[in-house]
Amino acid sequence: MLDEPILRIEGLCAQFNSTEGAVKAVRDVSLSLRRGATLALTGESGAGKTSVGLAVLKLLPYPGRITAGRICFDGTDILTLSPEEMRRLRGSKIAMVFQDPATGLNPVLTVGAQVEEIITAHLPVSKREARKRSLDALAQMGLPEPEEVARSFPFHLSGGMAQRVMIAIATALNPKILIADEPTSALDVTVQAAILDDLRQLQQRSGTSILLITHDLGVVAQMANEVAVMYAGSIIQAGPAPTVFQRPRHPYTWALLRSRPRWDQDQARPLPAIRGSPPDPADLSEECPYLPRCPKATSVCRAEPAPALSEMEPHHFAACYNPIYTGEDAAGPG
Repeated sequence: MLDEPILRIEGLCAQFNSTEGAVKAVRDVSLSLRRGATLALTGESGAGKTSVGLAVLKLLPYPGRITAGRICFDGTDILTLSPEEMRRLRGSKIAMVFQDPATGLNPVLTVGAQVEEIITAHLPVSKREARKRSLDALAQMGLPEPEEVARSFPFHLSGGMAQRVMIAIATALNPKILIADEPTSALDVTVQAAILDDLRQLQQRSGTSILLITHDLGVVAQMANEVAVMYAGSIIQAGPAPTVFQRPRHPYTWALLRSRPRWDQDQARPLPAIRGSPPDPADLSEECPYLPRCPKATSVCRAEPAPALSEMEPHHFAACYNPIYTGEDAAGPG
């Protein structure tokens, strides 16, 4: 049951049209999310992670549009659904926790009214039943005194409480998939740990599959069964999370892991930085997008178009002509 994909993305492409040309935010992305599992999308800001999540719900903001691909949920291609069918799907089957709770919550409605709204929009229940369900959703997210929280307005809440409310709204109808976009950003470490624990308990309780979007590799290590690393709109490495962390075949993945703070490192030694900057998504060439920053680039990297994902070992893929292999993992490329 766990190995059966509930969500399959195939060849997804999305772009934002501008006066300077098409900004290719998502380029030929293919992913599978297994039932009851957590798949993490990680990479630098601007890599296209959030655009993938929004595309799943057909919520790319104007002038963004999906230009190619399929997004299959439980065997149905979401891209073929009508606006009314998508409205019924959002929140009830697939829900999303947006990055900033300050903008995700309506400032002029009480918390309780906002949780009740998602319930009454999808279920033919009375006001009393909707209120009961909303209080249950708030209580399940570990919010103390849910009745008092329900009477509060968003500006009364701390950042951690507001994020829990956002998750309560998203999970009030027990969706099959939860898309969590940077669910712990801008929160202190203690609150981060508590919210991640809430998400794990939710998954254990209801079997929800989670598409986790984050740049925090520590969160990925704690939460994800599988991980896909994005760079310049494309997947450059993907596989089981322990395998990707232990054997980062792509030089970009290796550099990301090397730049992460570690408790056992020399505190007086500065963290290694990835030289250069990501490419302009409005001006992408046919070559590997990581080429200008890559310390392992060879002549083939400069002569050939960007490599496709290749299987490095069972279920572990990387898009690189000169991948890192055992023996280089500790020392790094170069």
